[in-house]
Amino acid sequence: MNIKNIQNIAKLYGEQSKVSKNCKGQGGNPAQRPDEVILSTHAQELNQVLKTAKGLPEVREDKVKELSEQIAKGEYKVDSRELADRIIAYSKNERLY
Repeated sequence: MNIKNIQNIAKLYGEQSKVSKNCKGQGGNPAQRPDEVILSTHAQELNQVLKTAKGLPEVREDKVKELSEQIAKGEYKVDSRELADRIIAYSKNERLY
């Protein structure tokens, strides 16, 4: 392998090293700005919805109490067809509700 003008390449490399060191010593290139993230309106709205959802309780106490009372009274009924449809839809990643 024959590299021509090796002296010119070495000279350019040396000059580049000097420029890099000077920039580091002066706090970097003043024209450089810090990284910035700009979120779309849709992303901002989604973020707000997620914050609201995180503030909600994990367990809906009123619903649990209602269902517990129905079970205790023997009034809780399960629609087997609807249950089967939801199981199938879940397995297909569909939503029926």
